[in-house]
Amino acid sequence: MDLTQSRLAYQVEGLADGEGTRFLVTASDGRSRRYQLRGGEHQDYLDFFGELAADFGTRTPGSVTPPTAEPGEIGWRPLITESLSPKVLSGYGDPAVLKVDDGWVLIATSSDAPDAFPISFSPDLEQWEHRGFIFPEGQTPQWAATGRHIADFWAPEMARVGGEYLVAYTARQASNALAIGIARAPTPFGPWIDNGEPLITGGKVLYPGTAASGGVIDSHIFTDEDGATYFFWKNDTNGLWPRPLAGLLREHPQLIEQLFASDEDRRTAAFAAAVQPWANTRRPMERYFLMQPLIEAALDNWPRVKPALVDCGHAGDIVEAMRTPIHARRLAPDGRSLVGEERIVLANDLDWEGHLIEGPFVTRQQGRYWMFYAGNDFSTPAYGIGVAVADHPLGPYEKQPEPLLKSTREWWAPGHASVAPGADGRPQLFFHAFFPEQAGYNAFRALLTVRLGFTRNEVTLRQL
Repeated sequence: MDLTQSRLAYQVEGLADGEGTRFLVTASDGRSRRYQLRGGEHQDYLDFFGELAADFGTRTPGSVTPPTAEPGEIGWRPLITESLSPKVLSGYGDPAVLKVDDGWVLIATSSDAPDAFPISFSPDLEQWEHRGFIFPEGQTPQWAATGRHIADFWAPEMARVGGEYLVAYTARQASNALAIGIARAPTPFGPWIDNGEPLITGGKVLYPGTAASGGVIDSHIFTDEDGATYFFWKNDTNGLWPRPLAGLLREHPQLIEQLFASDEDRRTAAFAAAVQPWANTRRPMERYFLMQPLIEAALDNWPRVKPALVDCGHAGDIVEAMRTPIHARRLAPDGRSLVGEERIVLANDLDWEGHLIEGPFVTRQQGRYWMFYAGNDFSTPAYGIGVAVADHPLGPYEKQPEPLLKSTREWWAPGHASVAPGADGRPQLFFHAFFPEQAGYNAFRALLTVRLGFTRNEVTLRQL
């Protein structure tokens, strides 16, 4: 069935609470099929798209095939492969590991769980125990949205600055835009007191009337040898282009053939164009779920998609949103404001990075500044970890051309790394990854590690 010649006709009928949503999908040849979306979780959408793919030949999310592990590849050591507490609902994504006097402290993303940012401790990087949360249920900052399917508490990082500990983190505001806050405590285990308002806000509306504001995410605190403290973060526009792209394809269906090479991806783009008006009405993560097949199709066709959008003359904001720069600025000594000039220190410009880079982490090694970062789509095996090096924390940074870590048969989508000394004092990379075929929003992410080796010009993986 060729769905590229005319748009899919699409209707959504709301059902009573608890029964989900009914889809009626009609193809250009007149065939139609009704679907029942049982709920608003990621798996509900994956199930729906699996049925849609079987009936209409569209793409199934997560269909990117991970690269085969090469013989002799350095093994990654799993550290935490199951939740240490029943209150930790989705594992240890975006892990930030900090070496303290008597061991190592780990904090991680909690998404929309009632208890925000689990804290774990290990005396030896062998045994780990749950030590509570940065913000237990009922103690989240007033400026941050809370509640299942509403809140998003992402990418925390702990650092010792002066005589106290700071946690920089991302949370969603009532506007749906993401913002970065800072909390402080006398010890790594609290009690944590928020500054009372975000340190950084921002965002851009690309689709008026849909609350499609962006924001900022993935903060990192780096203190140099001279005591100067730098703050890094990402401009989070990558969630803003999929629905505007679907809208563009809805208005200009002839672009579908120019952007996408395969019939499967063209059908996927046609469906995204049809479903886009309804997607605009959904909560932020459901909007992502609905556009996920289009995102993956665009990433698989990336060398073709971006130049075609630049040339078409209708997609200036969309192309701009496909660039997710990493910003940096000095952090004031009290940790309550930013000072000095703001700079863009890195942006996605390599094919493997696709539409985003995120999760910056800087470490000083061999007299130089090494920035580890993640690239591509976090929920697919295309996600990986890259590295760049500079002679100053604010750059300019020079990237290694290929990812340092990418998916293997054993672990998918390695990402969002931090660096800390291991038990022998040598630097180790700590990062998350999914079990194979289990990637997705709120799916369990394990904590893994690998040793690093540095020269003046190169970083390599070493066996533990």
